[in-house]
Amino acid sequence: MSEKNAEVVEGFVVRQGVSGRRTYSAAGKRALAELCKRPGVSVARMALTHGINANLLRRWMVTYSDAKASLIEATRQLASGVLVPVSTPMPRTKRPAVSADASIEITFAAATIRLRGEVEARALNVVLDCLARRV
Repeated sequence: MSEKNAEVVEGFVVRQGVSGRRTYSAAGKRALAELCKRPGVSVARMALTHGINANLLRRWMVTYSDAKASLIEATRQLASGVLVPVSTPMPRTKRPAVSADASIEITFAAATIRLRGEVEARALNVVLDCLARRV
């Protein structure tokens, strides 16, 4: 690919506000970051061609790099293997007694959750779902 014939990513700008601020599609950002990794491609030229700042494009290249993508995928796979769906809670009459010093510690991604005493299953499910979405 020569510099004079730089490829243009289609569907890159999702919308443009009245103030001129643009919103870009995640697929477009990823495609542009991948184009910049090709040999002989100038990041500055690609940024100019698409009307964005070169520093922003470099940030997207880091965000959408293969290493980060593989880390995110590995974390998702780990989450799918480690996390189990929480079933409906047992009726209160059949719940075993929980001692005050009982605890559970869950380490997931960059967060550690420590639970002490009795834990409501629905609340725990919401917390784990939120963590899984952030990864």
